[in-house]
Amino acid sequence: MALKPDSPLQVGDWQYLPEQDKLVQFDPEGKIIATADLDNLSQKVANYFIVHAGKLVTKDELLLDVWGIRDVSDGRVTRVIRVLRVALGDDTREPRYIETIPKRGYRFIAPVSAIVPQASQDADEPAVSITAAQVKKRSNKPWLLVSAIVALLVMLLSWWFSATDKVESDIKATVPMLRYTPVTSLDGLEFYHNISVDERYLVYSYASPEDENVTVLMLQDLQEHKRAQLTEPSFSSFGAAFSPDGNRIAYHRMYPDGGCEIRLMHLDLSNFYAASDETLVKCGDNSVSSRISWSPDGNYIAYPSMSEQKQMVIMLKPINGGASEQLTVPPPSSFGDYAARFSRKGDQLVFLRDAAGSAQIWVLDMSSRAINMLVKVTDVLPGNVDWDLEDKAIIYPSAPTALSKIDVATAKSSIIAYTDFNALEVQMSSRGAIVATVGNFAHVNIRKVPNLITGSSFAQETVFSSNRNETLAEANPIITGPTAVVSRRSGLPQVWLFYADGNQKQITHFDKNERFRSLVFSPDGHSLVAQINNEIWLLSENEMPKMLSSASDNLISSPGWSSDGKSIFYAESKNGRWHIMSHDLSGDLLEPKVFAEGRELYIESYDKNYSVWRDAVSKKFYISWNEESRVEEIPIVLPEDQLWLKVQAKERGIYFTYLIDSIQYKLKFYSFDDKKVTDAVSVDYLYHSRFSVSADERFVYILEAVRGDFDIAKIELQ
Repeated sequence: MALKPDSPLQVGDWQYLPEQDKLVQFDPEGKIIATADLDNLSQKVANYFIVHAGKLVTKDELLLDVWGIRDVSDGRVTRVIRVLRVALGDDTREPRYIETIPKRGYRFIAPVSAIVPQASQDADEPAVSITAAQVKKRSNKPWLLVSAIVALLVMLLSWWFSATDKVESDIKATVPMLRYTPVTSLDGLEFYHNISVDERYLVYSYASPEDENVTVLMLQDLQEHKRAQLTEPSFSSFGAAFSPDGNRIAYHRMYPDGGCEIRLMHLDLSNFYAASDETLVKCGDNSVSSRISWSPDGNYIAYPSMSEQKQMVIMLKPINGGASEQLTVPPPSSFGDYAARFSRKGDQLVFLRDAAGSAQIWVLDMSSRAINMLVKVTDVLPGNVDWDLEDKAIIYPSAPTALSKIDVATAKSSIIAYTDFNALEVQMSSRGAIVATVGNFAHVNIRKVPNLITGSSFAQETVFSSNRNETLAEANPIITGPTAVVSRRSGLPQVWLFYADGNQKQITHFDKNERFRSLVFSPDGHSLVAQINNEIWLLSENEMPKMLSSASDNLISSPGWSSDGKSIFYAESKNGRWHIMSHDLSGDLLEPKVFAEGRELYIESYDKNYSVWRDAVSKKFYISWNEESRVEEIPIVLPEDQLWLKVQAKERGIYFTYLIDSIQYKLKFYSFDDKKVTDAVSVDYLYHSRFSVSADERFVYILEAVRGDFDIAKIELQ
């Protein structure tokens, strides 16, 4: 059994806080400046090492005591050790935390000591203090200093908890801190899970590290601890769900050419295999991987499908024959509806709707077909949600480490548990346990690659990397200016400036998990315009961030600067109609105004020679040359299903992203000289539409994804 320290400890340069089950570091003023970036399993291994500090720990002991089973690859232990070393800042050549004992195991060599609690601390406050040795060094009046520091840290930790979720501002001490217990532990990605009504069987999609582009269905017997692969790797299988009687599985099959089927599989559970597998209904080509739900009587399934309007919609299909019925109609500005779940009585359906990169939770009445939005979730993007056992509330992940419920009748949200890791998909079992997909799909780094257009040649390299995600880099238009990077190195996503002399500066200090959509430097390289969630912000090195515009019901995208740096432009969709908004920055910040109707993109070149825009109806691109006062069409044609686009205007042409697969892009360049479109970088593909070309155009910043790890885990609600 895995062990967990039950009191605050000093662990090398880190402090272990049992209330959060995390390793953190404080600055001299008592502020948390770093948190060890560990997933659920890695934290358990860290805890085991801390409890057994100084002792030899073999791999067999780790497998038995932490994983709880022996059927785990030896390579998985090695992976977790590597994660620990990166998170703790350890070096295998000169280890300070984990020493490798060749052919025998590992030894945790960092000093571990108890942190002396303050005797007068209130019983309801978090147990936070410092070591007696630290007190002696800092003051000749130790108890006065301890009292002051304890009070400060208690206050900071109270703020820390209150900032983890914006659904409920008044965090009560009664909210439990719960840890996930692993249900699966394969190398690779286990996700889109569904547990049978009797809670004996689990079905999930699985992508192995050896073949990460294909997912197969896995069936696992939770009593006898065996599993079987149900589908072949010549196609991908997603979103499987057990029928109420547990003898059938409905799932989504995706073919390499984009073809989509919802299929019905009959199980022979006595022999643990699929007895038959047949097509139930065709779904729209290029449908996003579906999550399927059965009605409680087993007569219908609800599934998402790509419509003719290139939006995901929720469909209802009778199992025993009959046409599918479209249940939802998302607004034109939305990507669509991507997950649904029947209530336990079957009279309602909860579904998730994309809203400018955030998720909205809606409920549909199956009798009247009326729909009602309950809440918009902005701190995380949940993959699936579920009903409580009484159909009175929806359970959903509301923050990176918090689960909440929202009352269907009142739309009032409340946190039900803090967790040791973030959940993506949640399901409530028939006896009230939360079964979730936990982990990270990928770790994101910034990669610096040569620009083929200028003939640059140098070795590609990963830059600005930490043990946390770097999700966006923007090159400065001034060669000597700093680069802006969105990084989690200080905990939550923040904007950092990286200077040529090696200095770094954090210029935002958001206390919530904000979603950065884009980041663009002003022509002089001193300020940045950022799209954060569905808001436009102005950022600079020496001033506090300012929110310029917010659109709660409209879609905002593609912010940019005027060529003189005095205005900001961005696209806004209102009632499905796009227009370009202009925000004057001179003097007092005025309200934005409509600059151009019927356009969904507008960019001015910083050399003041031209502007580029895209027509919202025809989807054609145009360029307006300022000196010649002429407009011409640009021969750029994007795929119909490309939703995200970035364009960067340079003197000799335009860089833009081109979708080649559901999540893969090419970086293209349109040349003004020969009027041709060519590849700008030699990499096979970009996994995201974000990129940034340097001021001299020698290199390009792109994102690289290192495959992460998903596991299925559960929490027993108290």
